[in-house]
Amino acid sequence: MANFSDYSHIRAFRDQEISHVWSSLTDLNEFHDEIIEQTVSISMKTLQQTLGPPPSSFCFFIMGSGGRSEQGIWSDQDHGIVYDETDNPRAQEYFLELGKEISEGLQVTGYKKCDGNVMASNPLWCKPIEGWHAQLTTWILDSSWESIRHLLTFIDGRALMGTESLLTRLKKAVHHSIHHEHLLPRILQNTMHIRKGIGILGQFLVESHGAFSGHLNVKETAIFPYVNAARLLAIREKILETSTLDRLKHLPDSVLPFSKRKQSIEQFQQLQNLRLTFASPLDYESGHFIAIDQLSKQQRKMVKEILKDGVHLFEYARKLVEKEDFHGHE
Repeated sequence: MANFSDYSHIRAFRDQEISHVWSSLTDLNEFHDEIIEQTVSISMKTLQQTLGPPPSSFCFFIMGSGGRSEQGIWSDQDHGIVYDETDNPRAQEYFLELGKEISEGLQVTGYKKCDGNVMASNPLWCKPIEGWHAQLTTWILDSSWESIRHLLTFIDGRALMGTESLLTRLKKAVHHSIHHEHLLPRILQNTMHIRKGIGILGQFLVESHGAFSGHLNVKETAIFPYVNAARLLAIREKILETSTLDRLKHLPDSVLPFSKRKQSIEQFQQLQNLRLTFASPLDYESGHFIAIDQLSKQQRKMVKEILKDGVHLFEYARKLVEKEDFHGHE
């Protein structure tokens, strides 16, 4: 990819080229990474013109579906900054300004701002490494529903640019603290709600009204059970990988037998491929829904198997966590 001079040129390139990669989850997410990296590069150059070079080394990381390398055609922003300790009193101001510039740039290049303000322009998600340690410790000790949500969002973080070791140090410390504070059962409770995609008679539970009437909410009924189960098991094993597929691949046989692991990996891949094939490419929201009447009889059968097995995988992870909590091993 060529270097671009401004955000609008990146957006034009994105709109022109994305149709060539959206049939493959891997290719699509590598493309998203490239677009975001180009955007951040321009943001850094823009800030250097007014505030000079960064006062310390830093890591820009992305979270959510981007952190897990599971973005659809459209995606919103979820990102943060961790920077190294420095005596420069203006460091926080500098990196918040950088976060703001990145957020504005990403909005131009095709990524809507996060409704929950999970962006590096927010002081909650832009801190020096010691500030991050303090924040993460607060979330862990508080262990409220909101604190756990913030913690899980951070755990899905993936370094995209800068000094990756800064983020790695934080994630290792988080995994250690979660185990030390026996927090896995609380994390489980935070992810317990799974929206049903199949009724008791074996029918799809689709949207009954609105713009997506007759559509299945793939994100909530199908993707979340696999994502949440893989994350739970990865935290249990202190696996730092962020993508659902990599988390499943790195689980030992003693935790999830090879045959079950292989099946879950294949089904999650099938699910993502179906989403890219049948979900509407119009906007971010549309990418989460599939019109059931567009699927063949065989595809409907496959989706039902994926939905059922996703719930089974989550139930397996739930029972493992609850069993350990009951016996005091967690």
